[in-house]
Amino acid sequence: MTIQKVFIANLKKFRKIRGISQMTLAELCDMGGNYIGQIEMGRRIPSFDKIEKIASALEIPYHELFVGGITEKKEDQKLKTNDYLKKMPAHVKRELITRLTAAIKKDIGASLDPLNTE
Repeated sequence: MTIQKVFIANLKKFRKIRGISQMTLAELCDMGGNYIGQIEMGRRIPSFDKIEKIASALEIPYHELFVGGITEKKEDQKLKTNDYLKKMPAHVKRELITRLTAAIKKDIGASLDPLNTE
């Protein structure tokens, strides 16, 4: 994913988290009415000064606009996990289930123990 796509995705995400429209964000940044929309469509690239204004209006550090990327949809992640599990050898699956079950029982037992000080 390109840095521009990461920036656009984060801009949209933080704007939506704040619950503000593109127009409102543009007004908060003292920018033209459709400027934010143009950025979000990838038609405009803001200057560093404008990026700082946008981040300030969104009440986030400016570097947050460049961090990470769009995560895959949960359905896509689930498919990958299911594919991985399908390809896992049966003996590995059994061992994994055995170990997870033992760990869960141990944690549950420890949490139910009245003498447990954790």
